[in-house]
Amino acid sequence: MAQQKTIPYDDAVLAISALKLWPKGLVFDWKTSSTKRFPAPFSFRSPLALNDEQTKFAEDWFVELYFKKNLVPGVRDTLSITFVVNKARVVSIDDNGQGAHLNKIGAGLPFYQLAVDFPHLHIPIPESSYGYAEPLNSTTVQALWELFLLKANITGAPRIELPEAGQMDLYR
Repeated sequence: MAQQKTIPYDDAVLAISALKLWPKGLVFDWKTSSTKRFPAPFSFRSPLALNDEQTKFAEDWFVELYFKKNLVPGVRDTLSITFVVNKARVVSIDDNGQGAHLNKIGAGLPFYQLAVDFPHLHIPIPESSYGYAEPLNSTTVQALWELFLLKANITGAPRIELPEAGQMDLYR
């Protein structure tokens, strides 16, 4: 598996602490790149405004979401919500994916060298901007979205809207 891109910890902390606003009027316009996979996975990407007037946007800072419906009764859907900075995941929440996350970094932190199940929260630590995750209690998608917005310091975002079961808008 390819190594996840990282940025310096100080850059990650600076990006998190910066004022970031959800673009006014932006709705969740989910896309899928596959008509052959069932159920189809969906993704969504939003730039972030850097001032109240929303005249300045961060070119390399955005929110990226991934969603795939699970057809097995009682099994949670797959959801990933990520704040990306310069192509690196900085803050993210993952719910129901393949396997658990193993914390190979973070010596001295509570979940170092432990497998962290879903859902979990990825946060930057001084050792690396990506690779350390903390477990979260199982909760609603809306609660995960609100926690993500809080941890990534993004304001003005609407309630999350997941793609409809029949939505098939392909990437252009």
